[in-house]
Amino acid sequence: MSKEKLIKDKNRKWLICYMLFHIIVFALFAALISPTFKDINELLSKLKSPSGFFPILAFPFAIVLEGVIYSDLKAILVFWRFKNPLPGHQAFSVIALKDPRINMKKLESLFPDGLPQEPSDQNSKWYNLYRQFSDRPIVYDAHKSFLLTRDLAALTIVLMPFCFVAHLFWNTPAITVFYHLLLLLGITVVISLSSQNHGKRFVANVLVEATL
Repeated sequence: MSKEKLIKDKNRKWLICYMLFHIIVFALFAALISPTFKDINELLSKLKSPSGFFPILAFPFAIVLEGVIYSDLKAILVFWRFKNPLPGHQAFSVIALKDPRINMKKLESLFPDGLPQEPSDQNSKWYNLYRQFSDRPIVYDAHKSFLLTRDLAALTIVLMPFCFVAHLFWNTPAITVFYHLLLLLGITVVISLSSQNHGKRFVANVLVEATL
């Protein structure tokens, strides 16, 4: 089993908790945010109806759909680049130069023909280094944080259409649907920015270990 698969399995519980959190947020928005006794009764009555309960079942499917989205597409969604979206594509030309922990002279000595410049070559050469140092604590922890935030961002994006359809089933007012989707968009941006930072740190940490 690959290192990424093992880490993703460990992160799965956090994705499930995150999804459950969004089910609660959806229920609050569907009841116009005000969690009064009246609204709680209204929520319970909707859940008793097949047309009301069905949208809630869609949320678990969202986490399944997130799991089948391939890594390159997740990288595009998180890093907002269609071409060469993985952080490893900028390992030597951008990330290494910006991290003061990296000994550039020693890094250059690892590549007698010069540091790779083409994005695909950078990612390939960086990945070869990663395979050597994947078990180092700072590399493993950064990798785990990157995968978690990347998957959380992808799951939030997947949840948007599911929430929209669920609100249609529950006849939620349009303005409330708009505010909920706006909130999801804001959460996506924040988590994506966090994932970008974790991804760059993950790439940099491999280079740090390689130049110690």
